[in-house]
Amino acid sequence: MLNKRGLVSMRHNLVTWLRAVSALLIMTFAAVAPSAAQTEPAPTAPPPAVLASGATIESQNYVLGVGDRLRIIVFGEEALSGEFVIDSSGQVSLPLIGEVAAAGVTVRQFQLNMQAALSQGYLNDPRVSAEVMNFRPFYILGEVNRPGEYPYASNLTVLNAVATAGGFAPLANQTRVFIKHAGEDAETETPLGAGLLVRPGDTIRIAKGAFYILGEVNRPGEYAYSDGLTAMNAVAMAGGFTYRANRGRVFIQRQGALEEQSERLRPNTLVMPGDTIRIGERFF
Repeated sequence: MLNKRGLVSMRHNLVTWLRAVSALLIMTFAAVAPSAAQTEPAPTAPPPAVLASGATIESQNYVLGVGDRLRIIVFGEEALSGEFVIDSSGQVSLPLIGEVAAAGVTVRQFQLNMQAALSQGYLNDPRVSAEVMNFRPFYILGEVNRPGEYPYASNLTVLNAVATAGGFAPLANQTRVFIKHAGEDAETETPLGAGLLVRPGDTIRIAKGAFYILGEVNRPGEYAYSDGLTAMNAVAMAGGFTYRANRGRVFIQRQGALEEQSERLRPNTLVMPGDTIRIGERFF
């Protein structure tokens, strides 16, 4: 049998052993916990739809249109995610739920429409993210060297668009441009400045800026118009007056007018796009 001293010694040894085991467990947990925290994946939040259209268009408020390519992510459902193009009918054909209307609605509204469709007996609490990958093309017509359809890029200006289309044709009006935005019925005429931006789906028209000069000039014909052009400038472009020219008067017929108007030929007599100028013969 153990005496009192033996029991005290046994209890002391047991306490020492328990303390050692406890310290070892604490050190092991401290070493493992940071590693586990590092390897545990952080919760993924739906990425915002990022969009730039050359100006400051809010991504969620961008109005989708035919030809836009979307990256759609249904979180936790890889088979339902991917890249999709809005077809000519304005729909996106998606796995499981079929066609969803996209053209004419914002990115945000499209996400909500998808979530509502997936909730109809397919998924519980679906989360959807949509991002525009490629914007619908723009179109450029009129007095450029290669009119047609071109892919849109962020921060595209009208002058960039003209350069993409091979530059201005010789008789182009380089001071004004006509633009029809996607979804609008009428085009708008606006001054052609360096910072004038193009939107996805825009139709750009570069009008002819020519004028015509006839009569007593050395090279009558059609010439390119520029802002601030005067009748005297026009005569100079046409090689100057002939020796028979009446240098004191000019006849101008405005575009669309039925008759020409006679007026004194002054240094500040302005020419307009489409004008027909006639220099008459003087009487000897």
